[in-house]
Amino acid sequence: MRCAACALVLAAIVAAPASAAFPGRDGLLAVQPVTGAGVLLVNAHGGSEHRICTNRSQCGSPKDPRWSPDGLALAFNASTVHLIYPDGSCLDCQMGGASTPAFTANPTLVTFESGGALVEDGIDGLPKATIVKGQFSDAVWSVRGELAVVRGGSVWAGSPHRLHRIGTGSAPSWSPGGLQLALVRKGWLVVVGLRRRSVRRLVRGTAPAWSPNGTSIAFIGAGHRLSVVPAFGGSVHRVGSVRGVSVDWQPVTKKAPAGCLAPAGSKVIASSASAVVTSVSNSVGSAYIGCLRADGRERVLRSFTNSPEFGTGSVSAAAVGGNYAALAVSALESDLDGVNDNHFVEVFDLRTGEYARNLGGEAVYCSSNELLGENCSNSDINRVVVGADGVSAAHIAFTYPPGLNAFGFYSVSCPSASLCVAVDGNGHLFTSTNPTGGAWMETNLPDLLAVSCPSASLCVGVTQGISALGEPTSVIYTSTDPTGGAGAWTAGYTEQDDGDMSSVDCPSVSLCVAIDDSGNVVTSTDPTGGAAAWTAANVDGSALAGISCPSVSLCVATDGDGHVITSTNPSGGAGAWQTVNAVAAGTVGPKKLSCPSTTLCVGLGPNLEVLTSTNPTAADSWTSTTPSVAVNAIDCPTTSLCVAVGDLGALDVSTDPASGEWTSSQIDGEDDLWSISCASSSLCVAGDGDNDLVSTSNPIGGSAAWSSVMVEGNACAGAVPGGTSCTTEQIIADDGTGLHTLDTTNEPATDPPMLTGLTLSGDTVTWDLAGTPESAVLHSGVP
Repeated sequence: MRCAACALVLAAIVAAPASAAFPGRDGLLAVQPVTGAGVLLVNAHGGSEHRICTNRSQCGSPKDPRWSPDGLALAFNASTVHLIYPDGSCLDCQMGGASTPAFTANPTLVTFESGGALVEDGIDGLPKATIVKGQFSDAVWSVRGELAVVRGGSVWAGSPHRLHRIGTGSAPSWSPGGLQLALVRKGWLVVVGLRRRSVRRLVRGTAPAWSPNGTSIAFIGAGHRLSVVPAFGGSVHRVGSVRGVSVDWQPVTKKAPAGCLAPAGSKVIASSASAVVTSVSNSVGSAYIGCLRADGRERVLRSFTNSPEFGTGSVSAAAVGGNYAALAVSALESDLDGVNDNHFVEVFDLRTGEYARNLGGEAVYCSSNELLGENCSNSDINRVVVGADGVSAAHIAFTYPPGLNAFGFYSVSCPSASLCVAVDGNGHLFTSTNPTGGAWMETNLPDLLAVSCPSASLCVGVTQGISALGEPTSVIYTSTDPTGGAGAWTAGYTEQDDGDMSSVDCPSVSLCVAIDDSGNVVTSTDPTGGAAAWTAANVDGSALAGISCPSVSLCVATDGDGHVITSTNPSGGAGAWQTVNAVAAGTVGPKKLSCPSTTLCVGLGPNLEVLTSTNPTAADSWTSTTPSVAVNAIDCPTTSLCVAVGDLGALDVSTDPASGEWTSSQIDGEDDLWSISCASSSLCVAGDGDNDLVSTSNPIGGSAAWSSVMVEGNACAGAVPGGTSCTTEQIIADDGTGLHTLDTTNEPATDPPMLTGLTLSGDTVTWDLAGTPESAVLHSGVP
């Protein structure tokens, strides 16, 4: 009669090294090394030693590498499960967090321990089944489809749902035929015959791994030395000077397939003579797999679950070219404010499976903000193309409902010709390292209102927002890597109830001054030092309207009552600031300021006038000049150049601002210009209310010297009669130097698309604009 304690229906699992030898010729030993990065590969005689997957940003710190039954892939745990090829390139490096992955006898299936269960996934990352639940570890499979695990200090083996106790021990390893187990018992390697329960003790050691031909067992001996012992006992030999933590032995069974075999149940979504991309889905999620026909290796490029908790996603378009694949990814995420519908292009190198970080930046974002009553719909990237060098281009379309206005650019800051930062009315941040080249990248930093960058390695921004309790809240953000995305920005000082911050100026990396509408200045001599590094002082009884600091020894602010508030020690507290009348009593003073030096300040008055002072700390020192057009923003990079912009594309330029002489012209069509920043006399960038950024390398060159690029979708404000919904279409390309907006149209949402026929030949992008052929030549990408 069978003893009840001798059989166990497992209800789940724990974790530790285990391995399984599948039959074949003896290949390489895969070792988790004691020191150094990656996975070490070596033959049983110590030859051919080399490391793979040494890039920690891609592979992390690999633990317990395990071979597939055909020897063509490795699985390991590195905070997330990784499946790689023997050269270290990715099969699937996005499987998520779990422990002790192991291939089953089917090379397309992997099990790992997650959430108190042994879970089976396909190599595409899609969950297939939960095998068992309970408390156990060291799960490993035999060629016969049987399972061995460790539970309660004993090894159990057999059918997954009816395991039998083999005896005390750990780290089981199946023999190639599946009839014996090598395991560790009281510090010794022993071999257990499963039919007759025979036990053979071999040598002291840990982490046994049976050779595929069945004659030897690799293990970790004293001092972490990698060694090999005959399976039936005998002399031990060291494997070179290798020291490891765990080991597994590669079965050599066949060569990699020549050509790409589509996974079962998949469909082809992009194909060329050199590569193919397929998609596969089930009730749990979807995966997108790329393959180069030359090597036949599948690469899981993207996978998604259908769980709203983690956000859902899909691929709306795909393309292949040369060694590259491009995916137009759609990701839907929910937060407290509403739903974010994000669409972006990712380019992958099919030789490695890696995301090409310098390519594929085309994107469109749509936020349905329930608190603000905003809504947008039908955002999409509906076509993408990619070239043999990774250059990509995409057709983007997004529809806005009636009444949703364009966001426009409130603030621009250009510390040099190689960095400009702009903030739009939706709090999004745009950065460019090539401002005159139309290459701008978007970062979502909600509620950002103004930004100041004293150098390429420091930017400071201020926000106006509402706290969770409905109170006005302003936050100061800092970044030492402005182009590094949202994660590169850190929230520091927070101001609640005291007023909304409206502007910030940083004359150097060691001084920043922000102002609010309650008469406060907030200063820091260590802007990246966190909240404690900022100090607030009330210097005026009115809302402060403008701030400009030509140096760390002078800051000039203005209020709405005709006052100028100055300090030669801006961080010295309220007593270090003095108030003077800028103009005659009862007259409103400058609202926006630009002071290129301590002896020149230029401001904008409320009645179209430009106000100038050569001694801003003195009372009644400002003189007035009225340009021919209204101006909204001004910047003076030097005492011999000031540039002002205003309504209907107005541009006013002066090479002698103290004299009051200005030259007027018009740029950017008839769009109202809201902001301006000039890094020098050879670079100015202005932002308008229709989401265009207008730049020039020759500010005094007149209208023809300025060029406009639409860097964010226009909400078609005023463009559609009758207040109907409208659609913005764009052709955007990424060639490794940045993003380029090649064409933009706005039309009623009911109209057919106007930008069609997108193609890419070499680095030449072609498309049709309402039936008229258009083209643009890009730079070569990153091979």
